[in-house]
Amino acid sequence: MVLGMENVLETAVQSFNEIIQEALDKGTHSIGIFIDLTKAYNTLNHKALLEKLSSYGIRGIMNLWFKSYLTNRRQCIEINQCDSSNAMVRRYRSSCMEIKQGVPQGSVLGPLLFLLYIVDLPLNIHGANLVRFAGDINILITDSDVCALQRKIDSVIVELEIWFNRNDLIINLSKTGIMPFHNRQSNFPVKPQVSFNNLNLEYIAESKFLGI
Repeated sequence: MVLGMENVLETAVQSFNEIIQEALDKGTHSIGIFIDLTKAYNTLNHKALLEKLSSYGIRGIMNLWFKSYLTNRRQCIEINQCDSSNAMVRRYRSSCMEIKQGVPQGSVLGPLLFLLYIVDLPLNIHGANLVRFAGDINILITDSDVCALQRKIDSVIVELEIWFNRNDLIINLSKTGIMPFHNRQSNFPVKPQVSFNNLNLEYIAESKFLGI
């Protein structure tokens, strides 16, 4: 399963790069939006996930199994105090609380359930290319006309806001950036305004695909 996910990601990134190169060859404007989700695995809505699983055909007993897997889980925080020789001298543990959202981290099913949770995102975003991996969502928008590019960006942002709000996911604006792709000969690359929830996103000089 892990190897398969890596292969899918590599294929998606290769396709992403090919679209950028094709746009550069044609002199088309390209804008990449690199989105980081805030505590993505911790904020996942259980009810919404089970409804999505049902729409994917995971119904009946199997859906109830996932419901049982997600509900009535409890967790606590433990901090160990050590001395200079690294020997534990005191242990602090919080009271246990029920986990009402998110997927179990460190589990085999956690990443898979999260991917199933966001698999419908491309169906709700039009006029853009997407690459998703874990809590990172990378979007590429291209157009030969600057004004048309800005309209596409505005439309995609509205669709993103609707989808994120509906799925209880939050964008980490401090780790989300925009990058223009242009030829080295271009001294003044096009930099349209991109804002999310009325807050302007900043342009960045580099970014990294998580998982590569």
